[in-house]
Amino acid sequence: MVDPDSPRQPRRDVDEGPRAAWDDIDLEALHVVRDPAQVEILTDPARVRFLRPFMGREVTISQVASELEVTPNALLYRVRRMLDAGLLRVVATRPRRGRAIKVYRASHDGYRVPVSAMRYDDLRQRVDVYSRPIVEDLSRAYTAALLDAGQHDRIIALNSAGHPWGTDLLPTTTAQGRPVVFADAVLWLDQEQASLVQRRLREALEEALQRAGSAGPSGTRHPYLVMGAVLPMPR
Repeated sequence: MVDPDSPRQPRRDVDEGPRAAWDDIDLEALHVVRDPAQVEILTDPARVRFLRPFMGREVTISQVASELEVTPNALLYRVRRMLDAGLLRVVATRPRRGRAIKVYRASHDGYRVPVSAMRYDDLRQRVDVYSRPIVEDLSRAYTAALLDAGQHDRIIALNSAGHPWGTDLLPTTTAQGRPVVFADAVLWLDQEQASLVQRRLREALEEALQRAGSAGPSGTRHPYLVMGAVLPMPR
C-alpha cells in the first residue's frame, strides 16, 4: 500500500489504461504543505481560488482582480493574508508616480497537502466542503442559462434510444451565441461502455484545458463552468 502522506508515488504508465487527472503533474516536484496557516488556505475552496491566478506566473493585483471580477481592494486583503502565510511573494516592483506597483507570484508552482495535515472530521466533510462552491456555481450558471432560454418547462420522456430521460428545455447557445450544454443521468452501462464515456470526456476536458490559456480567433474570452464526471454509483 502506498503511504497517502508520502510525496513520492509512482506515475501511471500511459499504456496501463486511461490517463488519470494528475498524470501530467510531477507529484515529486510538489511542495508538501503542513503549516496550519497554509493548509487552512489551500483546503478552503473559497480562499484557494485567489491563489490560483498567481501560480506559475508573475502578475499584479489589478490583473488578477480583473480576471476574478473582484475589486483590487478586496483582492488586496486576500493577498496580504497569503503573503503572511508564505504562499505568495513579491518578485518585482515597478516604479510609477505615487505608489509603486508590486508584482506577485505564488511561492511554489504546485502544492500537496497530506491527509494528516487536513482538519476535516472525515472524508464526507472534506467532499462536502469542496462540493459546496461547485454546486453553487453550477446552480447560478444553470439558472442564468434557463432564464436566457425563456423556456423553463421540465421534460420527462423517452429519447431516441428508447430510454426515459429527464431534461429542461435548455438551448444549445445563449442569446449572445455562447455554447451551452448540460446533461446528467444515472445510466446502466457495462465496463466497456463506461470506459468509452470516460475516455471521450477526459479528451474533451484536456482539450478545453489546453485551449483555456490562449485567445481564439475572436480574441474575446468568457468564463465557462466546465465539468465532467463518470462515477460508479454506490448500491
